[in-house]
Amino acid sequence: MFLWCCMEKSPESPRGFTIVQGQLAAGAEETPQISRQNSQDSVISVNSVNAMPDLDEEARRLKSPMGTSGEASTVDSDTAATQPSSEPQQASSGLNSTNRTRLLGRAADSRWKLRKEELHMQRELSRTLKSSLYLATWKGTEVVMKCVEVPQNFDRSSGFQRKISQESYDPGASRALYASEVKQDLLDELLHEIELLSSLRHPDLVLFIGACLDKDSPVMCVTEYMPGGDLERHFMAMRRKHQTLWRPTFRQVLDWSSSIARALTFLHTREEPIIHRDLKPLNLLLTKHGEVKVADLGISKMMAAVAGDVYDMTGGVGSWLYMAPEVVRHRQYNEKVDIYAFALIMYFMSSGHHPFHQISKDPEVVLRELAQGREPRPNAAECHPPLRALMAGSWHVDQEQRPSAQQIAVQLREAADSYTPSTCLCTRA
Repeated sequence: MFLWCCMEKSPESPRGFTIVQGQLAAGAEETPQISRQNSQDSVISVNSVNAMPDLDEEARRLKSPMGTSGEASTVDSDTAATQPSSEPQQASSGLNSTNRTRLLGRAADSRWKLRKEELHMQRELSRTLKSSLYLATWKGTEVVMKCVEVPQNFDRSSGFQRKISQESYDPGASRALYASEVKQDLLDELLHEIELLSSLRHPDLVLFIGACLDKDSPVMCVTEYMPGGDLERHFMAMRRKHQTLWRPTFRQVLDWSSSIARALTFLHTREEPIIHRDLKPLNLLLTKHGEVKVADLGISKMMAAVAGDVYDMTGGVGSWLYMAPEVVRHRQYNEKVDIYAFALIMYFMSSGHHPFHQISKDPEVVLRELAQGREPRPNAAECHPPLRALMAGSWHVDQEQRPSAQQIAVQLREAADSYTPSTCLCTRA
């Protein structure tokens, strides 16, 4: 499912919630706009390596809602939508069968059920193609509320065409039906994320606080507030501030990379491993002290414990630029897709460049290269020398040759232990 739309309507608060203090109108800080070029935050499904005409058609369809004016589209950490695919061995029941009533009972038993009266909205933080994020207070603590939003002016006319007879075709009814189906899909995904987050606790994951699941209010997922924003916007802000390409220090790259590696180790080594599947800078959030935490498990998968390392799950999910080749080609894959994405993130953090910038600023070009069987990779020589071999191994063509998250965490810890500002580790050749 491809979700592209232009949002012209002013933001509205979720039904049943009141806005206090900050307002969404005059005086509110404008939500940053990220161009599709910068965020590389879309989803594409490639049926086969040789199906290039279909890929070209997908690209044209995806481009059409962007308009011809070249204006940026509002994109954020959760624009990637789950693609239809055959994934029969999932341990969890899947998005469509996630039951709100069952979750409500679990929330009450585990005491993470929140009442809407406890949440006081401050202002909208961002509105994406799939959800809205609001800053709120809960018992005196600043939190973030996430809810599903389908714009009232949503128009699917430029998207995929539903197979429907011309005699019975009603444009208005078709749009309403499709919008309803989209909202249900997005609600299922949010419920899946709530179910997953409620069972996870780790210092390098954004903390899940609770959820509002009452039938008379919108479903709200409540997490800790990360005032530093996401890593993508942080790099953009630093580029604007310095008026040049910005690179963090080697020490900072080590710290951020170690946090991500620890989070992935936790997810991948559970009894039922969890694959994030949408790891990217937009889903890495910063605390007020500049520490990184992993967020947005909306399209993650909890896999059944099976013999062998490759799970029976296929399909193009995640974000274009950080999508592993095996996912692009609809081949079987495992948790090593997260390792591939992590390697590209390390490159981004260390070099200051988006991956594949030397090939094209358009992620579709990179996707086409992968779909045609080629293996483009970023230039590791642009990064800190101690990270080059680690990155090269982590984006290896053969997923089985990529290191585990735990192995990466160990290597990063050893690099951190041997680091001193006076050494040459922070220099680039």
